[in-house]
Amino acid sequence: MTNNMDMEIDEMQEIIDDFLVEADELVDSLDNNLVKLESSPDDVDLLNEIFRAAHTIKGTSSFLGLDLITKLTHRMEDILNKLRKVEMVVTPKIMDLLLSSLDILKELLGNVKANRTEGDRDLTDIIDQLTNVMNSQNNDQSEDIEKPLPKDTQNQLLEQNVSTENEEQDSGQESKESDNIGISNAEVTPSKSLSEKKSRDKNVTTSKKPSSEQTIRVDVERLDTLMNMMGELVLGRNSLIQAVNKLNTVYEGETEFEILNQSSNSINFITTELQMAIMKMRMQPIGKVFKKFPRLVRDLARDANKKIQLEIYGETTELDKSVIEEIGDPLVHIIRNSCDHGIESPQERIDKGKPETGTVKLMASQEGSNIIIKIQDDGKGLDIDAIRAKAVERGLISQEDVMKMNKRDVFGFIFQAGFSTAKKVTDVSGRGVGMDVVRTNIEKLNGMVELDSEKDKGTIITIKLPLTLAIIQGLLVESDNEVFILPLSSVHETVKTEQSNVYYVNKRPVFRLRDEIIPIINLNKILRENKSGFVLTEKPYIVVVGLAEKKLGIIIDHFLGQEEVVIKSLGHYLGNTEGVAGATILGDGRIRLIVDLIGLFNIAKKIS
Repeated sequence: MTNNMDMEIDEMQEIIDDFLVEADELVDSLDNNLVKLESSPDDVDLLNEIFRAAHTIKGTSSFLGLDLITKLTHRMEDILNKLRKVEMVVTPKIMDLLLSSLDILKELLGNVKANRTEGDRDLTDIIDQLTNVMNSQNNDQSEDIEKPLPKDTQNQLLEQNVSTENEEQDSGQESKESDNIGISNAEVTPSKSLSEKKSRDKNVTTSKKPSSEQTIRVDVERLDTLMNMMGELVLGRNSLIQAVNKLNTVYEGETEFEILNQSSNSINFITTELQMAIMKMRMQPIGKVFKKFPRLVRDLARDANKKIQLEIYGETTELDKSVIEEIGDPLVHIIRNSCDHGIESPQERIDKGKPETGTVKLMASQEGSNIIIKIQDDGKGLDIDAIRAKAVERGLISQEDVMKMNKRDVFGFIFQAGFSTAKKVTDVSGRGVGMDVVRTNIEKLNGMVELDSEKDKGTIITIKLPLTLAIIQGLLVESDNEVFILPLSSVHETVKTEQSNVYYVNKRPVFRLRDEIIPIINLNKILRENKSGFVLTEKPYIVVVGLAEKKLGIIIDHFLGQEEVVIKSLGHYLGNTEGVAGATILGDGRIRLIVDLIGLFNIAKKIS
């Protein structure tokens, strides 16, 4: 008897978990679609999609006994149903209430996720507001109306609603039907997809299996374990290839060796394909992050009395889950700055000859093994003179030196902690706590951020990120008989320079590369002893690495080639070693350190 009860509890727990997963997806779509509806109130398909999402959450929460969620979504559904039947029209007041209701719905779902209960949230106020706005517009549809829907759109809406007008009646019977039919009931199944509901609404029958049967949810820990095993396989593959290459000099041409060589090549190919497949399993579209920003921009524009349009491109570009989770906060800081500092008020834009609606573009694309994210606005841009003045005022640089700096270096001050040129502090920005956080978080992901701007024309912020953090392309270098691995994505170029091109400034070595003066360090010396001294050879090899706008020259003895390496943690006691990101095992079995460029730059700065 106890076992049966435990099984029932586990099954109900699984159903609730499935509901929460689907509810999160539906709430994200509602957030995005409601913002779209505000600017496209006559979009018939959008209205129906929003209604169905609310209807699905209401039906499933009713079955699961989540009364507060059911009550709230039921009232939201009433308004959405009247909107799609043209009994009401979209107004700013209605959109504000629907979005406020959605925020409360997120809170209730968060409570269920954390505590398995909705909590004791009082919904009286929001329910009364939703009821009042519905009743007031029924009595007088002229109040707060922006623009009535065109006649042909009204007809289209009415025609489309003929096939779905019984949906409200069905929803009232969902709980009773589910008791008789069971969890597989189409109206209450948590894994019910929106496309299936569309098919049901249009009375389309199909023998195709539901999409829920073609996918499977996998715990992230299992994917992490699989990724770790994949890393070990890559290390084994590297060791095998190195061993075969050594044997090649002795047994080349012999039949047995050729068989071994073919097997090695086959394992190399399969390992590479398997590695890509496992990485793709962890990949998620960056749209998962991007879709949160239309609502953010909408609310910021309303609060600041501005008109801002957000344009999103490349939302299908995929990134590793670990990178996706970390990139959200930096993007929030940048978008908030673009809306608050960048985009001017409508009157200011008109005075400058610009359209009164400002534009913020959010773009993502893949370039090789990196993802490029650009945030571009057509606002006021950065005042380079104001940045110079602020840098001098804060004692970061002298007036004479700042005037010699190029445009890109001056913009680099924006990323200093506490640096802000805002004349007033707002709830959104101006405290100088944004862009330094952005750079720190992106550099933790082995990424780079660059900024370019032109006064009164706008600003472009470019973020470069690796596709994954688990396996990287590394450049193997030797310094004082020690082998180190540099992340290849941060290597700008390698040079062999004459000794005459190397100079000393304040007893510190630098070298001239075209029009740039770049400081030089000895990699082994700086990591082992935190000292910069070294003996210059006649023709030193130098690797130029970059971190955002900063560059550093690393003097080395030899280049040992390029290799795909798996990053392994140094463990609890050694994990905080500055300048070292982790370690890897090379093909010959030796353990080598992977250089952390953030730490390397910090050490170089301390001893300079």
